[in-house]
Amino acid sequence: MNLAPVLTLLGVSVLLPCIPALSCQSGVIEAVRNASELPLEWKTGQKTCEVGEGCQDLVMLLENGPQISLVIIKDCVKVEDQEPRVTWLRTGPGLSIVSYTSVCRHSDFCNDVSSTEVLGDLPSPTVPGTLRCPLCLSKDGCEDNRQQVCPAGSSHCYNGVLRLRGDQVTTNLRVQGCMTQPDCNLLNGTKAVGTLDMRETCGPQLGPQALDCNSVALDTIRNVSDLHLSWTTGWKTCKAGQGCQETLMLIQNGQEFHMVLTKGCTSDANREPGITRHRTGPGISIVTYVHVCRHKDFCNDLSTTRNLWTPPPDTVLGNVSCPHCLSTRGCEQAAQQVCPADSSHCYDGVLRLRGGGLVSDLKVQGCMSQPGCNLLNGTQTIGAIDVHEDCSFPLVAGALKCQHGTLEITKDVSQLPLQWTASQTTCDVGEGCQDTLMMIENGKQVYLALTKGCTTNKDQKAKVTEHRTGLGLSVTSYTRVCRLGDLCNDLSTTAPLWASAPTTAPGTLRCPLCFSKYECENPPQQVCPAGSMHCYHGVLRLRGGEITSNLRVQGCMSQPGCNLLNGTQKIGAMDVREDCSPPISEMNVGKSTCYKGTMLRLGVGFAKEAVQWSVSTTEVCEPEETCQETLLLVDIGPRTLLIGNKGCTGPEAEDDVGVSIYSSRPGMLVASYSRICSSNLCNDASNSNVLLSRLPRPTVPPPGDLLCPACVEFFGTCSGSTNFVTCPQGTSHCYKGDIVLQGGGVSSTVSLQGCMSSPAKTLLGGSRNIGVFSVKELSEGTKDGLEEEKPLEGGAPASSLTWLLWLVLFLALCLEGFVLSAEPISL
Repeated sequence: MNLAPVLTLLGVSVLLPCIPALSCQSGVIEAVRNASELPLEWKTGQKTCEVGEGCQDLVMLLENGPQISLVIIKDCVKVEDQEPRVTWLRTGPGLSIVSYTSVCRHSDFCNDVSSTEVLGDLPSPTVPGTLRCPLCLSKDGCEDNRQQVCPAGSSHCYNGVLRLRGDQVTTNLRVQGCMTQPDCNLLNGTKAVGTLDMRETCGPQLGPQALDCNSVALDTIRNVSDLHLSWTTGWKTCKAGQGCQETLMLIQNGQEFHMVLTKGCTSDANREPGITRHRTGPGISIVTYVHVCRHKDFCNDLSTTRNLWTPPPDTVLGNVSCPHCLSTRGCEQAAQQVCPADSSHCYDGVLRLRGGGLVSDLKVQGCMSQPGCNLLNGTQTIGAIDVHEDCSFPLVAGALKCQHGTLEITKDVSQLPLQWTASQTTCDVGEGCQDTLMMIENGKQVYLALTKGCTTNKDQKAKVTEHRTGLGLSVTSYTRVCRLGDLCNDLSTTAPLWASAPTTAPGTLRCPLCFSKYECENPPQQVCPAGSMHCYHGVLRLRGGEITSNLRVQGCMSQPGCNLLNGTQKIGAMDVREDCSPPISEMNVGKSTCYKGTMLRLGVGFAKEAVQWSVSTTEVCEPEETCQETLLLVDIGPRTLLIGNKGCTGPEAEDDVGVSIYSSRPGMLVASYSRICSSNLCNDASNSNVLLSRLPRPTVPPPGDLLCPACVEFFGTCSGSTNFVTCPQGTSHCYKGDIVLQGGGVSSTVSLQGCMSSPAKTLLGGSRNIGVFSVKELSEGTKDGLEEEKPLEGGAPASSLTWLLWLVLFLALCLEGFVLSAEPISL
């Protein structure tokens, strides 16, 4: 009995190790020839593929009058079988392009095409017309200004560059010739032929103004015996004017070394290749390589450590012993090592590396020849990487526990002082505990904003600041950052801030009294104390430490102006901003006014650190429409994509706020925040902490044995990505797919590759809407996706297994609409 159909119906996938690996013809040929030489024949080499791979044949021929350009690719591929197919991308008259593609698995060397005859007959020559155009087909340039008489029917002279990108193909083919239409559309919209990506550019921004660069972000710790290392990378197209950069750093500590490598686009000025030896030992040694160039595509082509690192000479051991650690996780059980002679100091610190697609906190313990926290000799920037050195806390102590929570409340002054209790949280290694308390007194009322939690800020002694002492409104704050021990952010009462205000005689001025996170409609009047000369009317916007509030304030002041905080813009963990703009015009009565704008951030660390999300543009909605804001986060580990949108939404929407987690760690994280509200300018979240603060604090699992390509692209495609990462334990397969977003003025496709822990094939679990966005997921293994039940391209176990049998049972996990809330501080 064949169990495969039964297992398939049950949702169980079986990978059988007995399938033999194919052998395929392998090779790449690029040539420009005379059309009179057709048909052309070729021979290529051979290679043995990985289990499950097929054999590819790809032939593409571009005809340009008397010349042809030929591209041939034969190789092993992971994509599904494809019957032989001949496709005419353009048929002339004038320029014409034809391709042949095939993927087979029925026998060894089945990709056996060896002649252009497989393409069929090329277009027959036509009678000459009257148009004359330059003739060029070259990878070098079009310098000789050759002219050709175009065939009848041609009406346009084409001038462009075809960028061909694939395995071992990185060609910029300059094309000038005859066309039947005045467009930059030689490819008729085609973006790929088989595994060959194709794009065309026309006009003044050709050549070096829009470079393609090698692109990778790599962070690894190895044994010195592994040196020297070599690597291959992916690629990306830069913005016009940008150059290619590469930054490599090697830190040797005993028999281990840490290597970080970043390549990509940059706006920095050109910089000749340079090697800097920041520290040469004895003990810890550091060497870096930095290069920025614009002279050609892929000029950032360093591919080995060979020219950077030379083994240090053998040294005599000394009398000093130090802990030894080189880790991106922790140094809780660091072993002791005997230091080389001339070492006199034990180094203990963290190197925080940020930039070029890297976010790494490297814990270092080892031998040094001098005291001090100066491993890099004062260097703060190495190429694309910002470096910060911190020796302010003991690494062996591990992570702190801190009091955690937020509280916002308005009370009567007679109820002071207030007391509270808080929950607890475990911070990341190196983080400290913070206390931030702000109190605003307004007549007989007092507003309190309190936040406790973890922070990366430096230690700060307890500090009380009187921002405004009143007559009338007064503002006082308490801030502290500590690493003295667990739960050191132990403020539990308002007593350090508040003392009974002296009684003042009433004056003659009367002002509205309001303390509210909502609108101040018909506020009561209060008699101001003597000396008050001004009625204050403004909004305090508080952002940070898991607090996002707009506090409407009306009260008495001793001076005019929008200056309740005396210019203060930051209080501890909170950013504060003051706005005294006049109320919305009467012309918009009955219509909501909402903030409007779209935010797109593609970078590193956005799943941990909040980024700004405020906009200044507003729009007046249609009657009965309300305000919305939507924030989508996609984190693949090395890179994070944030897409935010604010604006009006339909009248059928009801007030709501929530966070949804579609795919969780380990592996890729996909989560969203959405809010619908009906008051003016209520969609006012100013940073991504409205989402991040509601996500579970991630743990850092050890690396597993699965390698996956990691890529997230908003404007491009992840096809051909070679930026592989080691997936954490708990992940089971590689994801590859697209998420199509539409709504709120956004229409784009997000291309994704990364590690995945859920046995399901999709990231979104069938969700069709994320806030204002309508979404459609196209992923491998789904009905509408790229493939069905095929191994994912680029996924490979890190170790070679002779026999492999996996049974994966699919679980239906419905996470749509799952809302998390922060634990509050209780009074």
